Amino acid sequence: MKRVILLLIMFFIISTFIYGQIILIRPNAAIGYLNSEDNEGLAINYGIRILLSASDFQRFGILLDHLFITNNDSLSYLRTGLMLEQVLFKYFNMVIGTIGYINLIDKGDNPFGIYTHLGFEYNFTKYFNLFASYQADFIFRKHFTMYNAFIF
Repeated sequence: MKRVILLLIMFFIISTFIYGQIILIRPNAAIGYLNSEDNEGLAINYGIRILLSASDFQRFGILLDHLFITNNDSLSYLRTGLMLEQVLFKYFNMVIGTIGYINLIDKGDNPFGIYTHLGFEYNFTKYFNLFASYQADFIFRKHFTMYNAFIF
């Protein structure tokens, strides 16, 4: 099993180098504010987005990251989902996606939600971009949750 996982990782790395023009790997980190009926406070998330280019200004892909609340560990989620990205006027970036939240602490509470962000993207070089945005998550759980964050 370890060999299969290692082969898949090597295949992914090699394919990324070969098709580097169409695959965009974007690590991200954010700090924000979470608000719901049962919990509110500072939240942090970090992860990665893997995007494929549909054109010069349109991308689609997956989001994998970890969201946790600093004042209450009962809301620690692994977020994963599909997303669509559009770049307007060369610098304005917007994303929408459907996200599943996998609870890492308790069993049974695995809600879904809508992920959106609006941001600024500036290309320094062909392979390095500055990216800053405002993110909003709408999490549909027993107590509806809003999560707002700034991504860097």
